[in-house]
Amino acid sequence: MPVAINPNTIGLTTRLKWAAFRLLERLSDLKGNSAAGHLVLNLPARPMASLWVFVSTIGELNAIDPLLREIIGRLPQLKLVLITDHPHYRSSYLARYPAAAVCVTRGHGTDAATLAQHYPPHMLVVAEIPCWPSDAPCRFSFAFLLAAKHAGAAAVLVNAWLYHYAPGSRMDAIERSLFQADYVRAFDAIGAQTPETRQHLIAAGADPARVAVVGNIKFDAMPSGDWSPTQARSPVMLGALIASARPVIVAGCITDYADQQMVLDAFMAVRNQHPDALLVLAPRHPEVTEHMAVLRNYLAERSLPGVFKSAVPDTPLAAATACLVLDTMGELRDFYATATVAHVGVDHNVLEPLGFGKPVTVGTGWNTTYPSYPVYRLLMDAHTLLEATTEDQLASTWLDLIDNADHYKRSVQSIGDTLAQARGAVARHLTLLAPLLAGQHERH
Repeated sequence: MPVAINPNTIGLTTRLKWAAFRLLERLSDLKGNSAAGHLVLNLPARPMASLWVFVSTIGELNAIDPLLREIIGRLPQLKLVLITDHPHYRSSYLARYPAAAVCVTRGHGTDAATLAQHYPPHMLVVAEIPCWPSDAPCRFSFAFLLAAKHAGAAAVLVNAWLYHYAPGSRMDAIERSLFQADYVRAFDAIGAQTPETRQHLIAAGADPARVAVVGNIKFDAMPSGDWSPTQARSPVMLGALIASARPVIVAGCITDYADQQMVLDAFMAVRNQHPDALLVLAPRHPEVTEHMAVLRNYLAERSLPGVFKSAVPDTPLAAATACLVLDTMGELRDFYATATVAHVGVDHNVLEPLGFGKPVTVGTGWNTTYPSYPVYRLLMDAHTLLEATTEDQLASTWLDLIDNADHYKRSVQSIGDTLAQARGAVARHLTLLAPLLAGQHERH
């Protein structure tokens, strides 16, 4: 049922606290505030009524894509502005939403004011995190929420989840202590993933009438059945991989060095029985040169013929290539489509390969506070994910899937059955947001 949504205002007490905080921010600037001086924003010739959207990562942008496209379709008069604190995400964001403006910021109050001046918001969408100040490994400050509310924008928090992180700096700690309750109260509607998240937000000060449990959009954000390589950034390479019928293992979001070595050693065992097998290895943070140098050494130590995606053109991979290191941003999901079997690093998104019907192996030790955990737990309980803790277990699981057609078929069937039961969060979000979306048409 639709949730009744009342007009939201910023009270005098909040305004006075904000004036005091801005003074502290300016004093911090004099001492070298790390949030200052990082705004990247193309300014329009004239102010443009806008839809502001903050997402923490490319994965989260992919996750909310079906809901965001529904919102954009209902509000075509608004300019989409994607807000991020990661400069290296800009090209991937624009690849998915070419008509968008991208605002790169570390959350400084002056940045929020500048954005509001040139792209006055009619609606703000915050996706998943942070549900209160500094509760995430990303930076979305109260300044942007406050600027949106001052502009008269509706503010919504979708797919809400809590990390329960401690503030990362002194200024972050002050911001949370001053504005945690103001932050959650400022949202006109909150779609929480779980009942537990809803209760935490209400305890922090959110209006219970505005917070609904709507499930996880990620189950609705699976790759569509009409996906094809032509939609991707590397259509020739992807198409050739699919046509080659090589056994392909795609290992995504492999963060730790120990995990990278375990994946590589397990793959070596697979290659002993399938010399034409290919490993597509996507490490986290490929922009860190030191990490890539270590990975090059790992390949050399194992005499694995490998290439780095950033260094090769969009052409078919040579048959002799044993490992493709996916050191580019925003391509992992498309490469999952080529997989025979996928492996996903701990605490990361297992739904992207599952959406293509690919069996997925995972390790242990998932963090219960991460937004990936509810998905992981549900799928583990449904016996949809395949757990492996050693390189021998990992190699054995991969080989069984490659060599045993019946086992492979049963695994794919289990994936389809489980995911079908978990979908529906987009429709529930749209029901929650319906009064606000209708109000935007009246305002325009």
